[in-house]
Amino acid sequence: MSSPHYLPPPVPLAKEEQSFSFHRLLRRNHDYRWWRPLAFAGTGIGFYFALLIVAMLIIFVAALVNPATWAADTSGATDSMAIEAELDMTSPIEFAMTMASLIIMIPAVYLAYLLLGSKPVGLLISVAGKLRWRWFGIAIGTSALLFAAYFALNFALSAAGVGEQTDLSPTKVPADPLFFALLVILLTPLQCAAEELVFRGAMMQVIGSWLKHPLFAILLPVPLFTFGHLYDVYGLLDVSAFAIAAGYLSWRTGGLEAAMAMHIINNTFLFLLGAMGQIDMNASSSSATSLIFSVLFTAALTYVLVKLSDKNKVARTAGPIPAATKPPLLQPWPMAQPMYHQPQAYWAPPMDPSVQQAQPPYPQNYPPAPGYPPAGGYPAAPPAPPTDTSGTPPENHDR
Repeated sequence: MSSPHYLPPPVPLAKEEQSFSFHRLLRRNHDYRWWRPLAFAGTGIGFYFALLIVAMLIIFVAALVNPATWAADTSGATDSMAIEAELDMTSPIEFAMTMASLIIMIPAVYLAYLLLGSKPVGLLISVAGKLRWRWFGIAIGTSALLFAAYFALNFALSAAGVGEQTDLSPTKVPADPLFFALLVILLTPLQCAAEELVFRGAMMQVIGSWLKHPLFAILLPVPLFTFGHLYDVYGLLDVSAFAIAAGYLSWRTGGLEAAMAMHIINNTFLFLLGAMGQIDMNASSSSATSLIFSVLFTAALTYVLVKLSDKNKVARTAGPIPAATKPPLLQPWPMAQPMYHQPQAYWAPPMDPSVQQAQPPYPQNYPPAPGYPPAGGYPAAPPAPPTDTSGTPPENHDR
């Protein structure tokens, strides 16, 4: 039986395109065009605003059903403070609305990437096309241990009066700390994942599809991420340092797992401390000393996560899309031997099987197969007995 006919192998890619870093994954598709990143960004923004309206309606209905649960304790706040504060993060309803407005970026960017991004859609997360759970667990555990040590050291130095002292005592605390802590545990990981998917996932890949050097993909999304936070200059510089570290980790480890872990642990610890009344969740001012300590810690944590990724052999790049190995859907059916039968028109009566039909000569370029006539054809049939022309039936000697 003849072998099936497969598609010809694809033309080898250039040497520089044999592997794709995380920020270049949009270039991995053969159907990439320069306008696809723009269409991807526009589609994601459209999905986001549509989902934002739905999310706000759901939270509004939840607040109407049980307003007492979502109410904030404003007994300790003066009227001037209440007017001055534009956003009260100790209020469960305002906290949930803020988180929901960020969480809905997950389905928005996912759907846009599903339509116009690389395939599979998991390439938005890592070069492996999925969330690498083992590496994510290692990054979460390491970040939790180091952040716990960092916050413990900060409180110890503050209690000992070392360094520049800032007023971190909260002016307002959540009315129900247990309910607020539950909201923090449920919503904060999703909020951090959403920000990483957009600023370190989608934006880095959009920029990287046009500009090959990773510094462009790491640094250009930083201003958009930074000015989404309402802090003073020290706080904004701190956020910028975090954004640079998260972008570097995403490129260096080939995915968002390390940046997501660092982001989730940082925000969860801060919000839980705010729920317990240990820090002011509405504070927008910082200090030069806090900035220095925070930047040094972020650099140290980034260094540790990079070393762990090397130790665990975390993949940094993805290879080209493998060539298709399936044969085409439409191809001639292979035939081992030709069919031997008398050509017959569709309107002719059926042939009498008792009458021997003339056999065509066997093709010389096909070897004889068992069950088929030999190359010279069948031997000639013996001559028929002579017939009596006198009209008398022949005598039957077997009777």
